Formats: sequence, C-alpha cells, structure tokens
Amino acid sequence: MRPNSENPSQTKQNDNRSGIFPLRILLLLTIAEGLCAVLLTFLNPSEPKTTLYFGYSAARLILGGITLALVCVLIAGCVYLYRNPSRRQKFAEKLDHFFRQGDRLFFSLLFFAAGVLLSAWCLVFSWLFIPANLRPQILWAMLFFAQSLLLLRHTYQRELRAGNYLRKYRLLPRLKDLSLKQRRILLCLAILSILYILLLLPANINGTQDWAAFQHYGGGEYVIYPILMDVMRDGETFSATLYHRFIYEDYHYGYPFYAWSALVLTPVKILTGEAFPDQIQINLPLLRILVSVLPVILACLIIVWLFTRFQHWLLSPAVFLFLLFAPGTLQNNQGFWHPDGLNLLFVCLVLYFLQRDRLRFGRNFYLAAVFTGLSAAIRLYGFFFVLAIAVYLLIGLLKKTLTVPLALRRGLIYTLLMAAVIVLANPFLFRADARGRMIEIMQEKSGEMAEGYAGDYDPRNDYRPGWDAWYPAFEDHYTEMFCFFFLIASMIFACFYGEQRLTHLLTLCWFVMIGGYLIFFVAVKSTQYVLPMLLPLMGTGFSLPLALSSGKTPAWMRNKVIHKGAWLLSTGIFLAQLLINLDKIRPRF
Repeated sequence: MRPNSENPSQTKQNDNRSGIFPLRILLLLTIAEGLCAVLLTFLNPSEPKTTLYFGYSAARLILGGITLALVCVLIAGCVYLYRNPSRRQKFAEKLDHFFRQGDRLFFSLLFFAAGVLLSAWCLVFSWLFIPANLRPQILWAMLFFAQSLLLLRHTYQRELRAGNYLRKYRLLPRLKDLSLKQRRILLCLAILSILYILLLLPANINGTQDWAAFQHYGGGEYVIYPILMDVMRDGETFSATLYHRFIYEDYHYGYPFYAWSALVLTPVKILTGEAFPDQIQINLPLLRILVSVLPVILACLIIVWLFTRFQHWLLSPAVFLFLLFAPGTLQNNQGFWHPDGLNLLFVCLVLYFLQRDRLRFGRNFYLAAVFTGLSAAIRLYGFFFVLAIAVYLLIGLLKKTLTVPLALRRGLIYTLLMAAVIVLANPFLFRADARGRMIEIMQEKSGEMAEGYAGDYDPRNDYRPGWDAWYPAFEDHYTEMFCFFFLIASMIFACFYGEQRLTHLLTLCWFVMIGGYLIFFVAVKSTQYVLPMLLPLMGTGFSLPLALSSGKTPAWMRNKVIHKGAWLLSTGIFLAQLLINLDKIRPRF
C-alpha cells in the first residue's frame, strides 16, 4: 500500500474530527452557487445601445468573466485538495489549528456575521445606487458568508460553549458584576426615570390634538414631521419605496435620526394603514418620548455612572435629577422632537467605551469609534472627539502600552471605522445628487450658524459668536457662572487626582473642543446645541471631594478639614444651582 493511501472509513473519521467534512460541503455549495451567479449574470441581455458581444455590454462580460474565473479557482483548489488525502488532511489540520489559536474562532464568526450584514446591505441598495448587475455576485457573497458562519458554528459548537465568548466579550457590565449597593441605586434611578417620563407626559401630549394645534405648537417639529412621513411612505415599486426610505432630500439631520423615528412609528403604521400620517395624537408623543426624552435619560445614566459609579445613595440620584431638571434639558424634553437627545447619547457612549477600554485599545476602543461615527452622522459632533482620541493615544504611548507604529495603526483603524459608520449610516451619500443637496444644505446651515437666522427678533444681540454672547445662554438654561467655573475647576482637578482621572481628562478634551467651536464660531444660541457640551460637565459637580476621598492624592491633601471643606463647597454650589434651576423651571409645570 502506498504511504499516502488511507482506509476510507478512517479518512472519513479524520475528516469529521478535523472539520474537513463541513469544508467540503462549503466548497461544493460555493462552487454551485458561483455557477448560478454566472448564469444569472447572463440571464438577461444588456441594453442594445451598450452591447458589445453576444448581446452583452463590456461591463457585463468582464463581471461574468471574473465570476467564472473565481469559480474555476475554487474548482482547481477543490481538485488539488481532494486528489491527495494526506494533502487534504494537512490543510484541514492547519485550518483547525488556526481556529483554535486564542480567540480566532470567535472573531472569525464575527467576521462572517459582518459579511452577511454587509452583503445584505449591498443587496438592498442594489435597487437604489449599487449597479443592479452586481446582484448575483452580492447574493453569492452573502450565501458564502452565511454558510461559513453556520458550518463553523456547527463544527466548533463545543469549543464555543467552552470559550464562553459572549460573557468574555460583553459590551456592557452585567448586573452580577455590580455590588448590591450599585444595583439598588441603579433600580432607584430607573424608577426616577419612569416617574420623569410620566411627569413630562402632559407636556409631550400638548399640541397633538389635531393638525391646527400641531401647527400652532409644533415649531420645528411641524417642519420635519412631513419629511418623516415621506420617509415612511410606500412607493409604487420596491425601488420607489427604497428611495423614500433613504433619500429624504432634507439633510439638516443625519439619517440615524429618521431611521430611529421611523422604527418607533412602524407599529402605528402597521395598525392604522393609510390613516397613519394623520395619527399625530399617537405619533408625536411617541416621537417626543422615545426619540428625545428616552435617549437623554440614558445619557444621564451614563454620565452619573462615569462620575459616581453608583457608589453613593444620595449623590447618584441627586446628580441624575440635577441633569434632568436643568432648564435646557427640560426644554429639550418637553414637546420637542429633535435629534439632539440621540446625539447626546452617542457622545456619552463614546466617553463610556473609551473609559471602559482602559488603555487596552481593544473592542471598547473600536466601539467608541462606532459611536463617534454615529454622532458625526447625525449632527457632526463626533468630529470634535479628535483631541480626546489624540490624547488617549498619546497616553498609551507614555504608558508604553503602545509603540509609535501601533499608535498610528490604532488611530488609523479608529478613523476608518468612524468613516465607514458615517457612510453606512447615511446611505444617501452614495448618490451624487443627494451628496450635492447635502453639501448645499450644509453650506447654508454653516452660514446661519455663523451669523444667526436672518429676520429673527434679537433684542439682546445674541446672534454673534464670542464669550460675551454665549455666557448669558449658559446662565439662562444650564448653570450660573459661579457653578460653571467651579465645575471646570473640579474636572481639571480630577484629571490629576482620584480614581477616574482618565474619564475626566477625556471629558475635558471633549469639552474644550466642542465648547471652543460653539463659543467662538457659532452665533445661534439654541439650547439643545450645548446639551452634549454641558451635561457631561454638570456631571462633575462632586468630582473634587470624590477625588480627594479616593486616597490617590498627596499626603497633605489627606486631611479631614480639606475633605469636609471640599464636600461643603461642592454641596453648597450644587444646591445653590439646583434651587436656581428649580425656580426657572417652575413656570413650565
């Protein structure tokens, strides 16, 4: 018997054990599907004016030729492996060894899952801006990724269970990881959140009785509501429906805002049918609560977690209510459907995942890039994280967790991932006409931001950039100057002392960038513009005494008198600002 020969039953056992049997299935399926893709490519002739040979255009012939060449490569590879059992076995062992190294199995599954989603995205948009001739190839790719995902999961199901990857790579902390005290405080904050929504319910129902009331009280909502209705309108064809869904032609706000708003109202549309646009008494309260109020509540929970870690029974609820009942926050949450709540949530999620990464530059770092992209996609604010990310990478270099080439690589991946999220979250960017319209709107909007709205009544001469024009807006809607500068001083102090230095430093970098832009380049003083700037700052109200109490301070600061003084000072300023804010918001109720 030749050395390469094997007993057939033994070969089958080896194949099953090493995973080569699912590989054979994958190869055969992929080849068969590739041949189907070739047939589908040439199923219909090209337009007569574009034909070159055999009734097909040059582009169609090239595409079909490339697809057929790939199928031939797969056939040749299959023949090469299966003509020699030992060669086949060695390849299977190498492949098996690759998947068993570290966590490659888990990341391979993520790769194939991402391939399925991206292929599905491309298939949908082949009816809008991706060339329709690519559909067979896109479908082929989607089937390959899906089959690879299923076969890999089936072959290594025991290893996946043993690896417990979902727990190892969870995105949010488990409740079990929180102390009993933290869980109880979180429950308290959840109850306060529900009460807050109920308290604001009358204001969020106001002006929704009929179209006349909506026109009178709606303000900006009355302008963007028809846009959302057009986004949700069904066309006569599938392509027309997709056009309505994604090419909404008014690009003051990014598509994630309209996408989430449409998702919120989809059940109402299903239940009410053609009368859906007129259901403003249902649609508007849902939009106001789930698109404006709920994201702000979630963002405030994140801010409280970042700066108090749910460690103090009085402190965490107090800061939470302080944020929710600031006049500017309340103005955003009472009868106001806008994207600023979502934008604030994305900003806070960037800060959360950066601090959770703890200079490891792993999955949390890249999740921060995703939410940076979403913030940029919806309101352009994500671009102002450039200083925070640069400082974060610099700290990695100083701490020697990164080398210079690795820091450049991580920064480049962060930027590319953010850019990919921006583009994928705003599909209209793939159409030249939509891009042109967006650029036109952005240029018009930038002029308004720099000079103010033409014709608006401006008795205080607010429509101008600069500190003198901005600080009255801060005092009117968020904090008096004594509190504003105290918060900045507390945040700077906590950048150097305490347990949450990195969190405070990243928040300070974000505050400096977005604050500098708004104060010195923007003339319009809309209260919602500064939500992502001031709410994280207001969350640092007790950073000074918390940093002093951490024990990570110089010896001379570990003095009871200094600690008591810091607590008294922070509490006094906090209560003074809280009372001022409560007095300002009293007329709203």
